[in-house]
Amino acid sequence: MAKLSYDILEKFGSLSTSKSGWELQLNFVQWGDNKPKFDLRSWSPDNSKMGKGLTLSHEEIVALNKLLTEILSAEHAPIIDNTVVEEPEENEEGHPKWGRLDDM
Repeated sequence: MAKLSYDILEKFGSLSTSKSGWELQLNFVQWGDNKPKFDLRSWSPDNSKMGKGLTLSHEEIVALNKLLTEILSAEHAPIIDNTVVEEPEENEEGHPKWGRLDDM
């Protein structure tokens, strides 16, 4: 099996750290000779080993940002850019059926 070549061009940050020290990181990575992409995956403390992950193009990360903004805004502020955001269907306690994200 050929050695996987990659270059972490920029580290944006870590989302979490496991007990073993591996971090879920968002980085900008060039895989081989391909165009660099945004990359979300677990990395060993020295970045020599990686877990399975997800690579996103610029367009995909912009679309993800839009979706996350809508999800989080609907939970905390029902109006975005002077547009009323449709609230998720609520249960008896007044919370969306899937609960509140900050309770998870």
